[in-house]
Amino acid sequence: MARFLSLFALAFAISATEARAAKVLVITGDEYHAWKQTAPFIKDLLAKAGHTVEVTETPSKDLTPENLKRFDVLVLNYRNTPKGAKDNPASVWSNENKQAFLDAIQGGKGLYVYHWASSAFTTDSAIDKEYERALAGGWRKQGNHGKPHAFSVTVRKDHPVTAGVTEFMHGPDELYQNSVMFPESTVLATAFADSKIDPKNSGKHEPVVWIAQYGKGRVVENVLGHDVAAMQGVPFQKLLVQGVSWAAGTAK
Repeated sequence: MARFLSLFALAFAISATEARAAKVLVITGDEYHAWKQTAPFIKDLLAKAGHTVEVTETPSKDLTPENLKRFDVLVLNYRNTPKGAKDNPASVWSNENKQAFLDAIQGGKGLYVYHWASSAFTTDSAIDKEYERALAGGWRKQGNHGKPHAFSVTVRKDHPVTAGVTEFMHGPDELYQNSVMFPESTVLATAFADSKIDPKNSGKHEPVVWIAQYGKGRVVENVLGHDVAAMQGVPFQKLLVQGVSWAAGTAK
């Protein structure tokens, strides 16, 4: 893996010089989806691209207005689960934490939503519905996927997030389907959910990368990358790095 990342860093040398360094906070700490492997991977990837990255495993302490002022962009690698709350009580977000998070994005901080994070806070409370709006939808309650498999991802729009990325094979990975989509979101990439591979698949082109605006904040949602193995491809890594840079407002 180290050799792969070093080659990736070399491939990104030109891209990194075209964007200012961003201050990034990766928000994680719940037990779900192997965050103890994916969060360090994301941190290392973004650091190699020239960004300054911190990781919080204790959002209850770190999602405050004062602390969030220090960052340009927030990367969500988090879902609230009962086991996570039991194993790491400091990972539990209060309503005050949620409001600080929402206010930060609305005020102009960037947001990058990674894979499973769009399935957090799915109650019908007003603040959880606002969280859904800030994230530009995603899995929420009704999302689903078939068995992990390799699939083709097609870029649908030329954009700084997708620069240098065209159609590519990705995975094996979970292909999220039936995501909540808001009319104002712009889909950048889709993947075909082939029902011949798994009858649970929709037989449709499903959005996998899209962007939106929440207040003054730029939002990127990328539902790819279930685990470190699914994050190895250079196209996925370009989408992640360029997505974070664009959300932060540091990409040219």
